[in-house]
Amino acid sequence: MAIIWITHDLGVVAGLAERVIVMYAGYIIEEAGVYDLYANPRHPYTLGLLRSIPRLDETQRRAKLQPIEGLPPDLIDPPKGCPFAPRCSYRIDDCWEKNPSLETIERNHRVACWRWTDVKKGA
Repeated sequence: MAIIWITHDLGVVAGLAERVIVMYAGYIIEEAGVYDLYANPRHPYTLGLLRSIPRLDETQRRAKLQPIEGLPPDLIDPPKGCPFAPRCSYRIDDCWEKNPSLETIERNHRVACWRWTDVKKGA
């Protein structure tokens, strides 16, 4: 059986899903198993979503939530390059020109980001 669950709440997804597809502005930007995605996010938007989840564990409970700065793109007049580029702290010149395609980076993990190797959960 398969269920498509659409939400911004990755805390809920953690308890429901085996695989997660993260979308931004109508594009799939990351896909992975739920444990791999939470432990090893490789798209800046996925990382931003994870950083905005309140934590209950002792080590992270008092950490301040980190919002994703900026506004979503205007989908009536979509940007030329990566739609997340204006909000992304990892952006490079290529991000303004081309939207990266979804590439397999590990077995069962795909991401659409030019700088996925630089995106790390603890960084």
